Amino acid sequence: MSTRLSRAQYTVAIVGATGNLGKEISNIFLSSYKPFFPRVIAVLRDTTKPEAKALTERGAELRQVDSANAVASFTRAFEGVDIVINAVGASPLEYNNALFEGALKSGVRVYFPSEYGSDYRINDFPGWDFTLWLAKAEHVRKARQLAQGKVKIIAVYPGLFLEGALGVFGFDTANLTYTCVGSPDKKTALTSKADVGRALAEFSLLALSPDYSARVPDDAHIAGGNASYREIRDIVQRVREELGVQPKGEIVIKSQDYETFRAKVREEEIKSPAPGPLRHIMLLIAEGKMDFSENDDELINPDESIWKWKTVEDYVREVGGRPFS
Repeated sequence: MSTRLSRAQYTVAIVGATGNLGKEISNIFLSSYKPFFPRVIAVLRDTTKPEAKALTERGAELRQVDSANAVASFTRAFEGVDIVINAVGASPLEYNNALFEGALKSGVRVYFPSEYGSDYRINDFPGWDFTLWLAKAEHVRKARQLAQGKVKIIAVYPGLFLEGALGVFGFDTANLTYTCVGSPDKKTALTSKADVGRALAEFSLLALSPDYSARVPDDAHIAGGNASYREIRDIVQRVREELGVQPKGEIVIKSQDYETFRAKVREEEIKSPAPGPLRHIMLLIAEGKMDFSENDDELINPDESIWKWKTVEDYVREVGGRPFS
């Protein structure tokens, strides 16, 4: 791609660079993408943590923000920055809005809001949706309204993270039982956190290229792979048998009735919302809304010519047939 052959170099700021996803994104930008992004700025509320020191040792610059004066603080932190990647977790809507206002005032050209999961835009949970998804939607709506075309805002939805997904959502390999909702043949997107980082780097290069920027969607689906409960079971089963992993035995798939499960979740969520969206996501998988077989992988990584996506089998082998967490 001409974007990779050009000599253009950019400055990227990663907010939440020491977090669960943020540290993986930071590692990608500080290693294989260093030639394109020679300045990587880690924007943190606490720059004294050992994780922050580790980033500086790898070449990152640290900039601290003060939540009490968030807009002004973020504006200073983003000075000279081309791309802002919001990798904070469950932060208040006001914090994320202040983050974007700071980016806008600083002249940032590309902004990635904190998405990196399901595409909540297609949810059908009226009155009992996961509150954080509602806040994310409101943040993106306001950011695009404020941007007025001055900032390219790209929401990236990678489905489930490989690292972690196969230890929840009904995947109980330790007890050789996988429990889904509805059909075990419904697929879900599974993407490694490192591949999310690579995707963000490639989207950035495309968005900042005059020849390719128009092709970059405002909302992008990516998927290291799409697999069903049955396909995942077959992969894990085969790898465990090859490696002689204990306990031996067949992984059994159990299915909960979709309508019964949905009615139960709805009733309980209305009474007392759960702290996380696990059951919402299991419903989305059953509804086919986590299947990102139609995606933007080819746009950023045509024919896997830039990198090889990590697959479910790659990950299961990496963890020795024990995808427990």
